[in-house]
Amino acid sequence: MSDEWIQAESLPVDETDPKALLRKWANVAEDMALVPELNVRMRVEAGMFVVEVSPELYDVFR
Repeated sequence: MSDEWIQAESLPVDETDPKALLRKWANVAEDMALVPELNVRMRVEAGMFVVEVSPELYDVFR
């Protein structure tokens, strides 16, 4: 797997449930037979939850 990450989604911290957001993307990874912990990550930047995914997971949406 590459060290490259791709921003998939960003939502305001004050309007978002972080557990639900992370769970949504973890479920997508699992549906694609990928390990969520290796293919989805979330961080906070400038008041936004930013979800990043691996290129392998991102390729599913292209």
